[in-house]
Amino acid sequence: MGAQMNIKNAEAAELASKLAAMEGKSVTQVVLDALRARERALTAEDRFARAMAICTETAARLSPEMRALDIDDFLYDEYGLPK
Repeated sequence: MGAQMNIKNAEAAELASKLAAMEGKSVTQVVLDALRARERALTAEDRFARAMAICTETAARLSPEMRALDIDDFLYDEYGLPK
């Protein structure tokens, strides 16, 4: 006997069944797809949070002069064109 999951929420069971019928998939596949999508979203949010923490730490180490620099001055000329 394989792994089992018992959905005890009527709305969740109904929605899973409805989506399965609409997509021509099994309820198991619909639930698995949803769980995988949620895991990807949480993983992406975690990566973003870690990247933002690195940016925050780096910004705190910059001198006021470095933080005041405008990157556009280095990238674009007086006409707004790339240098």
